Amino acid sequence: MSVSKSRASKGVLLPPIEFENISREKREEWLRGAANGFVCPSKANKQIFEILLNAFWPDGYGVPGPIVSEKEIRACVDQSRAQQGLAPYKDVFRRLRELQGEEGFTCIIKEGTKYQLQSLNIGSKRLPRETLPKKIWVDVKSRFGYKCTNCGAQEPSIKLSPDHKVPRAKGGGNESSNWQPLCEQCNNIKSSTCRGCDQNCYVCSWAFPETYKQILITDDNKALLMREATNKGVHQAELANNILRNYFNKK
Repeated sequence: MSVSKSRASKGVLLPPIEFENISREKREEWLRGAANGFVCPSKANKQIFEILLNAFWPDGYGVPGPIVSEKEIRACVDQSRAQQGLAPYKDVFRRLRELQGEEGFTCIIKEGTKYQLQSLNIGSKRLPRETLPKKIWVDVKSRFGYKCTNCGAQEPSIKLSPDHKVPRAKGGGNESSNWQPLCEQCNNIKSSTCRGCDQNCYVCSWAFPETYKQILITDDNKALLMREATNKGVHQAELANNILRNYFNKK
């Protein structure tokens, strides 16, 4: 599939180079070397990694490559699989996180829902991710009520994925207590939040939501706060804290 040649985007993404500042032979050599260096033992996962790298550096581009949306990434993977007579792939962005993490492709930069290959530098590899035994995974989900620990979405309306509370890159292990269930959306957000973060994982709302989970305000109450704060000419946070303070002072 030909990825659309997007123009410049704001933030960390750079204007893509729409000509070959690097020879086609160099591109093919890099892609081939990258594929040969995958540490993941799964042949199927390696095939997805290769599709992703080709999507980030399609023929006819230099580096930085094109700015690629999540929709385009998923379409590239699905089209490649369709050509092999295979069904659409469900865990595209889990494989992408592994490509950036375990496989060391930190040269793939993300901002929002868009990605870009910005250099040819491949970082150090990590040990392949271990498959969580089914019995332990069932126990983990049961411990959290078969719900996403962040947003509360529950099976079977969504699919839960196993997540290391403390990432392995920050010393987290594979013991049962370091696993939690997250829905796909929360798993993606947590992965992006953790990447490059140097804060203490053990007081993080993503790692230990049962203790440090952020206070969520429903949309209808947000609308009421916004309207009242506008009427009073104050910030919504100030108004919310005043309401809580007055409530507890009366008790």
